Amino acid sequence: MKKNNKKLNIEFVVCSKCGNPFFNSKKGQNLTELICDNCIKLDQRKRDLQIGVFNKVIEVENQMEDSIREMTNSLSISKGQFNKQFFLDKIKKRAEILTKSIELIEKIEETNDEKYINDYLDLFEKIKEE
Repeated sequence: MKKNNKKLNIEFVVCSKCGNPFFNSKKGQNLTELICDNCIKLDQRKRDLQIGVFNKVIEVENQMEDSIREMTNSLSISKGQFNKQFFLDKIKKRAEILTKSIELIEKIEETNDEKYINDYLDLFEKIKEE
């Protein structure tokens, strides 16, 4: 039987990141940073989490953009309805004012009362302001 003269060379070194000692079996490494397996696994988990968080952020951002688009669409629809309602209200208000002015003119012709003339002048000023 032949004996193997190969020896297992293991060094006890300090991790550059966490400072914990670990065994390094890789002889001849001329790296300035020696990092233990735990730190390597931790870094990998951090990268995986960051990718997961990044994906979640993108997903939430896309949902927010969709929500903003929906709100914009509903706003433009409601804006059109608002404009329509605004003009309908304006037309209705003018129709009421014209009806009132006609009633006042009829009362002025019938009675020639100064009260109705003053009411008509106030209504006329109100129409001018609008």
